[in-house]
Amino acid sequence: MKKLFKTPKITQRIIRSAIILGFILASSITLIGYSQFTRIFTVQYNNYIMSIAQTARACLEPDKIEQYYVTNQKDEAYEKVEKILIDLTEKFDLTFSYVSYVEAPDYTKIHYIFDTVNSKSKWTPYELGYTESYIEENYNKSAKAVFEAGTPSVRHTFKTRSGSHITAMVPVTNSQRKIVAVLGVQKSMQEFVDARKHYLLITTIAEIIIAILFIIVITAASDHSIIKPLMEITKEAGRFAEENKTAPGWIEKIKNKDEIKTLARSVEKMEDEIIAYIENLTSVTAEKERISTELNVAHQIQADMLPSLYPAFPARKDFDLFASMTPAKEVGGDLYDYLLLDKDHLMLVVGDVSGKGVPASLFMVITKTLLSSHAIQNMSPKQIFETTNSQLCQNNETGMFVTCWLGILTISTGKLTFVNAGHPDPIWYHDGEFKPVVTKPNLVLAALPQTVYKEHTITMNRGDRLFIYTDGVSEATDADNNLYGNERILKTLPETLSMNTHESIGYMKKSIDDFTGSAPQFDDITMMELILDTPIA
Repeated sequence: MKKLFKTPKITQRIIRSAIILGFILASSITLIGYSQFTRIFTVQYNNYIMSIAQTARACLEPDKIEQYYVTNQKDEAYEKVEKILIDLTEKFDLTFSYVSYVEAPDYTKIHYIFDTVNSKSKWTPYELGYTESYIEENYNKSAKAVFEAGTPSVRHTFKTRSGSHITAMVPVTNSQRKIVAVLGVQKSMQEFVDARKHYLLITTIAEIIIAILFIIVITAASDHSIIKPLMEITKEAGRFAEENKTAPGWIEKIKNKDEIKTLARSVEKMEDEIIAYIENLTSVTAEKERISTELNVAHQIQADMLPSLYPAFPARKDFDLFASMTPAKEVGGDLYDYLLLDKDHLMLVVGDVSGKGVPASLFMVITKTLLSSHAIQNMSPKQIFETTNSQLCQNNETGMFVTCWLGILTISTGKLTFVNAGHPDPIWYHDGEFKPVVTKPNLVLAALPQTVYKEHTITMNRGDRLFIYTDGVSEATDADNNLYGNERILKTLPETLSMNTHESIGYMKKSIDDFTGSAPQFDDITMMELILDTPIA
């Protein structure tokens, strides 16, 4: 029993399939053979019994049949015929033979003229003139066919008063071609039944033997040509999964020259490819980890380059300032900066480099550095942009550009002079409402050298706020690709009026996060806010 359970499942399935197939095959052969045997034996039996009936009919004197029927008297001719019929009955081992007249129209009333019974039979013959009523559908139909159409018949009957037998019925015609009687001979079918049983027994035994041999041959052949090679492949696959290394020579154990050999070669090739893939994956993973480490360092460097302390200038109480940048990748392309150029002048700048990732970050560093270096040289916003633009256009083979907004605030007067290079308009809180500072934007930085930039001026009062941002804020999208939008910015900012700039920027960031939900961030998000706190002199 233990050995049976260790048999591979595929072997068990093949054995079951072989048993079913063997049974179907053997049963089909037996059924076909049995049907053919029965058909041939039946034809021979029918011909045999019919030839006996015809032989017996030839011994009769048909012209005297009606005389015997009417008078019920025997004569010498009668006795001669009767003796012949008795001899035929004994010689051919008939159950009985008879000559009778059957009355129309239902052919159920029989008048016996001759009747002979086998000496081995339990029956006794009917005397001349004996009459009986016999209702049996097949007999009555056969008698009708004989008397009305002259059609001979052979019937196989079972479970009748004379047992199972075969009966031939032929018409007896006198010299005037009138059917005067029917001659019937009946023979037991036991020989036929026994022959069929014997045939069925022999073929059943042969079927079992053939099925067993078929199962043995199929199982052995399958085990040799399919199971063992597949088990070798399975064993090798399991070994490779555990050891993760190839084992040269295992494929030589598979002698097949068919699809199984092809499968084995595919497994061998797969092992080599997996080894190569793992080695490559290990190398790529190590490289990705190295790049990730470097990006983390770059992210930290970028974060250190952007001012992030709050308050930005702790000693100054006449304004409140804070900014933040959330990159879409490890490093971003947005920039911001603020510098106190002197006690009364504050430089503010927010920009957005085209693209994302490391290239944008590098271009951002260059742009921020140039802007800051020019700002501390007492240049106006217009001069800062024009000088920076010319420098960025040099050797800009990648075609990158920067949208940027830069302003210089005279703190004592509230005068803000600014330049916009294709950047979103900042939002100014003035006279009790938030509204964008709409100006005709100039061309982005790094697009064309010698570009001329136009300055604009506004005057801020005590309590005024200025919110500067990149398009990563307005273009933040939710899972259904709906934009956060400028209208939502204008709707949310009034909710921050009681907050300082650090709280206000944090509130806006939370509002954006709540809106986008689980949707990925596609662009850097940068925000800066300035509140002018002291009265203007």
